[in-house]
Amino acid sequence: MPEILDIAALPSLADAGFTGGRDNFRAFCRTIFRADEPRFLRTDQNHLVVFRHEDLQAFGTAPEIGNLPIGKLYPTRFAQDGSTERPPGSDIADVISSQVFTFNPPLHGPARQMLINWLGPKQMAVLETVARQTAQELVDQFQDCSELDFPSAIAERMTTSFWSSLLHLTEDESRAIGKCSQEMTRLFHLNRSSEDVQALDIAFAEYARILETAAARRLKCNDSALTEIADKLSALRFDDPFEVGVAPKSVGEMLAGNLVDGFHTAALASANAFHVLTNHPSAISEIRESPQLAARAIAEALRLEPPIILLKRYALKDFTYKDKTIPAGSIITMLWAAGNHDPSVFPEPERFDIHRLHAGLTTFGKGIHICPGRHVGVMLIRVLLETLLDNGIEFVHADAPTQWIPQHMLNQIKAMPMVVKRR
Repeated sequence: MPEILDIAALPSLADAGFTGGRDNFRAFCRTIFRADEPRFLRTDQNHLVVFRHEDLQAFGTAPEIGNLPIGKLYPTRFAQDGSTERPPGSDIADVISSQVFTFNPPLHGPARQMLINWLGPKQMAVLETVARQTAQELVDQFQDCSELDFPSAIAERMTTSFWSSLLHLTEDESRAIGKCSQEMTRLFHLNRSSEDVQALDIAFAEYARILETAAARRLKCNDSALTEIADKLSALRFDDPFEVGVAPKSVGEMLAGNLVDGFHTAALASANAFHVLTNHPSAISEIRESPQLAARAIAEALRLEPPIILLKRYALKDFTYKDKTIPAGSIITMLWAAGNHDPSVFPEPERFDIHRLHAGLTTFGKGIHICPGRHVGVMLIRVLLETLLDNGIEFVHADAPTQWIPQHMLNQIKAMPMVVKRR
């Protein structure tokens, strides 16, 4: 008879040396993978922590393990107490409640399919055309030997401009939503302050307003992709914040919830990829000689520096694994980035190898909840890289070192000074 896993008795993440952020995470991985035990860890809130590659795969593909519902994330916002007062974090919750990463069956499947129909592999040719125009306009502004901060001057501008073009945002809307995206970094602080929450509420309210306006405008123009989303949204009738999720009531809500990663996390993924590639100039040379290697190089760069360190999951039912049962209702921290640094799967995990086999990557999660926008994110990095190479432009690190944000859920660069070089 399987035993209930005593999560509270497990060693904590802090005991194992991880308190959040990239540099802290690297040291943690070097330590934790030296032995086969402990199998699991816990957070300070006694949430189960899964970090070994085998276990991430198993939990990520188990039907019993779903997304953390919005009502569990923001219980005061969705409390059924009849109160009309909006507690701090309400504007954040209103946006995140429309994100597929808070949906469970039966809402998750159809909502996710809407995004795949819009942003999936079959649409890449059209989306890539927009991305190439965006990248070329950006590259045309570079001045030789100028110094810039890559995340803000390149990665964020590329990503914001791409989505702005795709959604036909005005210049003022694009600038405003870019500022909102920068503020979203606060969402992923492990120790959010009241100031963070206040700033995030303001940013998310403005971000949602812009996308609601843009969606309404495009629907009036009979935008085929958004019209399809509108038609499918009308068939969704779910309002169960504590288990299933809250169905978006408009196309604008659907866009806002699911483009948080599009505007914010895709930009930091781009910065991370270029951080790795510019530290390995031989890889750039190989790509220049063999352009087909770009996809492998990006996959390896994002294995080394994945955008997301951890995400939360939720046990929809009791889940028995290796003779232990994780009770229904348990919150589970999936340390996805650790899967890419597990030496049992990726030998010498801190070594860049453009020819490494990438089967089993956990960069974007696993199973039915894998990131639906991953194809767009990788495409944006590849198009930017190819445009730079086509224009004879490369970046080299400036004298000041790259800085990473500490105590963070994401693997996010704070500053990366680089110098533009034209060949």
